[in-house]
Amino acid sequence: MKLIHSIAIWMICCITIFCIGCGDEGSLPINEEIETEVDIFTEREWAVIQRLSPLPATPPLSPTNRVVDNPNAARLGQMFFFDVRLSKDGTVACATCHSPFHGFADVEATSLGAGRATRNAPTLLNVAYNKWQFWDGRADTLWSQALIALEGEKEQAGTRLQYAHLIKRLYQKDYEGVFGPLPNLADTNRFPFKGKPGDVQFDNMSEKDKIAVNTVFANIGKAIEAYERLLISGNAPFDQYVAGDLNAIGIEAKRGLKIFIGKGVCILCHDTPNFTDNEFHNIGVPQGKLPPDTGRYDGIKQLLKNPFNGGSPYSDSPETPQRILNFLEPTQQHKGQFRTPTLRNVALTAPYFHTGEFPTLASIIAFNNAGGVPSGFVGMREGTLEQLNLSEQEANDLVEFLLTLTGELPPERLLREPELP
Repeated sequence: MKLIHSIAIWMICCITIFCIGCGDEGSLPINEEIETEVDIFTEREWAVIQRLSPLPATPPLSPTNRVVDNPNAARLGQMFFFDVRLSKDGTVACATCHSPFHGFADVEATSLGAGRATRNAPTLLNVAYNKWQFWDGRADTLWSQALIALEGEKEQAGTRLQYAHLIKRLYQKDYEGVFGPLPNLADTNRFPFKGKPGDVQFDNMSEKDKIAVNTVFANIGKAIEAYERLLISGNAPFDQYVAGDLNAIGIEAKRGLKIFIGKGVCILCHDTPNFTDNEFHNIGVPQGKLPPDTGRYDGIKQLLKNPFNGGSPYSDSPETPQRILNFLEPTQQHKGQFRTPTLRNVALTAPYFHTGEFPTLASIIAFNNAGGVPSGFVGMREGTLEQLNLSEQEANDLVEFLLTLTGELPPERLLREPELP
């Protein structure tokens, strides 16, 4: 009797499921109806997922920049960010390679400013959460990153003397409202119209006058940082899902999330709410036709000799950064290492990796799935990159999850060029 009773219950269940599956067009497919959150994630997996959201509403403190949260500094920095006159020939701005229409990244594989660079320009969305700047970490503050670009020969290619005179001519009132009086630049024998270290015009200046110009230059970067600190993008569908809206992402994305924290081992390097460990890794990204790039190895060298690093006299709080810098030394292990990029808004910021040679999210996953490539990269690849053996469906699901990391953009007023003087 017990056997007959069990068979009867089984038949009733089968008939019920069949009827559900054969309902009207509004009925859900059977696999989506019966699959629950409990079926997808274990308690341990859910604990890992909860560590990834939300993105903190406020970025970490930036003590080396005393005006970093000053709204007038941010307004000034926004003008600097979009002003092409802060370049050698008046054609390139920060926004040229960090377009607000492309997730504050670059559609070019390698950026084109005053010249063709050898790396892709990464996104500035949520950039204030980064511990290091540039792919190689050669800047330890966001304001010093801006200065490197302003004088970079393949970026904006201008000079600090040129910029000081431009500030005096066009931005004096706004600048002095934030930073105090500008130096008197009227004597162009003391303060030539153009020049930077290595140029005879700058090198022949007195030490006092050099410091005065360097201070103006540093303040330009600090204003730009104050603006870029506002470029926060959170509340992505993924965040809404973790917060309790179980319909914020689809079943494919949920399966992709499970792969992300499990079989795909993405979590090893993208394990914070900004989806980056803020460290450097060599995963064997091929250089292709680009020149060899040692990444972090030369980045450390450049950081230590940068007169505007966080431990410099132009820092507003050099003590802590200097202690960190004291422990930095380039080693063979650093060769070919590059900063782990954020995955937030990754769907907006193709092409990918420092070479810009990967045009789609699918191409990145295919690279990782194959365990990288056997040659064509600098240094020694980490052992963490191995064949993943993802099926086509699993790879597609992983892409679907990455699409759910596209967050809300910053306020519209921050996305456009302001009225310039």
